[in-house]
This record gives sequence, structure tokens and C-alpha cells, in this order.
Amino acid sequence: MDAKTHSARAEVIACLDSWSEAVKTKNLEAVLALYLPEVVAFDAIQALQFKGIEAYGEHWEKCMAMCPPGMLFEASQREIQLDGNLAVVHELVHCGTVDEQGKEEAGWARKTASLRKVDGRWLIAHEHFSVPFDMLTGRVMNELDPNAEKAGTPRAIPDGMNAITPHLVCKHADEAIAFYKKAFGATEQSKLVSPEGSIMHACLRIAGSPFFLMEDVPKWGATSPSTLGGTPVSLHVYVSDADAAFTKAVAAGAKVVMAPADMFWGDRYSVVEDPFGHRWSLATHKHDLSHEEIMQAANAAMQAGTECPASAS
Repeated sequence: MDAKTHSARAEVIACLDSWSEAVKTKNLEAVLALYLPEVVAFDAIQALQFKGIEAYGEHWEKCMAMCPPGMLFEASQREIQLDGNLAVVHELVHCGTVDEQGKEEAGWARKTASLRKVDGRWLIAHEHFSVPFDMLTGRVMNELDPNAEKAGTPRAIPDGMNAITPHLVCKHADEAIAFYKKAFGATEQSKLVSPEGSIMHACLRIAGSPFFLMEDVPKWGATSPSTLGGTPVSLHVYVSDADAAFTKAVAAGAKVVMAPADMFWGDRYSVVEDPFGHRWSLATHKHDLSHEEIMQAANAAMQAGTECPASAS
């Protein structure tokens, strides 16, 4: 590496380090000073792209407002390619927060940036953050650790699974599987049948989200709503058309608990009970409301005597 390239590389690293320090200290002005006015950014959240410093600045301001003090941004495996007044950088970024007790809440993301030297300063022209995701569930996999993962090592959360997965107990589980396919469009991923023919375990998916199911076997401590005489739990499913989903579920044999209605929190919402005692709330989000707007609407609904569904969030 010649002296000119070495010097340019040092300048690019200084720009990147200044960016990291400004982010960690939540210095919005210092962060934005490191971008070109016409920057185009692909962030991992909120939008496909941000064009121009004004749009990206508004996004950064919202992000910083959401993040508590003690932000963490540490680069790893950085690679820099230089050609005259252009530089391309790719690296892994360990980002998150550290609380007052030193507890870290962080994960790994991928970052690519292109920089251009203008009037003697290296400035960011393009920035791209991304995080791997599970294609079956859509779950963000920011727990992946480049320093810990080895080929063939089982992952703590298996591929295709979420951190929280509903596990239903059903009397006549085989019939329940057939019902969920008909009513909710569920697909069957796997099934384990006992020598006696009962379903010990099954994994189904609705719109990619997994849920487990097994037969009612009280001696194993597995009791269904039919055995217990009811359930305090409801499974909440977002769909593109709540009314159509409700109609389909009822036609398949579900009992109406609450017909579709527009709710104060911005959803079109209904509740059905399946033939095996489990309750399902079916919703389509219609309006984005602030917390204050939801509270005002909730108070108005209560004053009007409108009943609030127990399964609403």
C-alpha cells in the first residue's frame, strides 16, 4: 500500500470512527455532518429507503428518541476498498445498548457504506444496514454472533421458529389439524404419532407463523379447553381481510364470539371459538393511532358503554 492510499484509508477510518462516536453519544448534528446532502440510505427498519439528508435526518432523530442512553456501536471485520476519491466499506456492527449495571442488550447487523471525498473531506454517500431474517417466520435473527457460530453448531432458536410459539392441546387433535387447515389455511409441517395412534406433537403454520399441537392426555398434564371447561387464552391473528377470515372460520365450524367490528385501537376485529375450545381473534389493522389517540378513543368507548374484548391488546 503506497503512502497516498495509506493516508486515504486512515482518513476513511477516522470518518467511520467519528460516525460511531456520534451515534453512541446520540449527537444528531455530528452524525448528519458526516453525510452528503444527497445521501441515499437503506436502513434495516421503517422504510425501503431514505433519499436526502432531510429525510434521513428525520429518521435518525426518531431512532435516537427510541434508544435509551448507553448506545453501543462497534465495528468488526471491516474491509475498505479505495479508488481515488471513492471508498467502499463493509463490516459487521455490534449494536444495541448497555444499561447502568453494564448489562448488554445488543445484536449483530451488516453495514455497507460508500464514501466520497469532497473538498478534502470524506463523507458518506450511501449507507446500508441489514439483518438476516428467517424466511419461514420473518423473525429477525440479530442473535447471530460471528465470534461464536461455527458450521454445524445448532442454533438456540431453530430455523423456522419464533422465540414464543403457541402450543395447543386439543381433544381429537387429528380433527383439529383438519379444521385449522380448512378454517385458517394452516399448513402441516410435521407430526409425531404415538404407537396408539394419538398425536404426540404436530407443528402447523398460519401465514408462516408456527404453532404446536398435541392430543388431550390429562395423565401427562396435557389438558384441553374441552377438559378444563374453557380457556383464558386467545390466539391473535392478523389477516389482510378480517371479515373474509371470520366468514371462512365460521363456515368451517367455528362459533361466533364477537362479529367483526371497527375497534378503538384501529383494528377491524372479531373473535371465534374453534370446535376444540380455543379462541382466535382475527384482525386487520386499519388506522395508525398514537397512544394518546387510542386512550381518548378507549375512554369514549367506555363512556358509551361499549364492551372491550378481553382478548384485545
